[in-house]
Amino acid sequence: MIAYILLKQLGMASAVQTVCGQAYGAKKLGAMSIILQRAVILHIGAAVILSFLYWFSGDFLKAIGQSESIAERGQVFSRGLIPQLYAFTISCPMQRFLQAQNIVNPLAYMSIGVFLVHILLTWVVVYVLDYGLLGAALCLSFSWWLLVLLNAFYIIFSPLCKETWTGFSVKAFRGIWPYFKLTVASAVMLWYV
Repeated sequence: MIAYILLKQLGMASAVQTVCGQAYGAKKLGAMSIILQRAVILHIGAAVILSFLYWFSGDFLKAIGQSESIAERGQVFSRGLIPQLYAFTISCPMQRFLQAQNIVNPLAYMSIGVFLVHILLTWVVVYVLDYGLLGAALCLSFSWWLLVLLNAFYIIFSPLCKETWTGFSVKAFRGIWPYFKLTVASAVMLWYV
């Protein structure tokens, strides 16, 4: 279930790469910042809706025939992943924004660094402090938020993004509906592939 939801988020984020790639190729670099912000707004809206599914995942698991104990544990883990859902929602468009500019090495280095921190933190929280499933889920959420912060700092402060990141703008709220239709189409395409 969680994998399906994340796949949908990835599908929605693929629209960012398409539209940002077109803007980058057309040398409309300032438009890329608006596209990124518009995508984050839509993704957060989707995450709010999906949060309910995460929160009530125990009931959903029971409805599809899982045992009571599996449903309870799944719900504990899913609830601990709600912060991760929002981090993933923000991270995907930011990564596509950078990939559209062919900025991939810094993304890889940030991901490797966060992965190493995540391994150590998870080991401490799950095995040393014995926080179990909830601890594992919260570690995953923390690691994703760390990745979001690193990506954001890179986008804001890197000289490679000085022309493509023009700062926050209310223009991101204009043209949401056509962009929403594109993200839904991208998500459906990824779902059927």
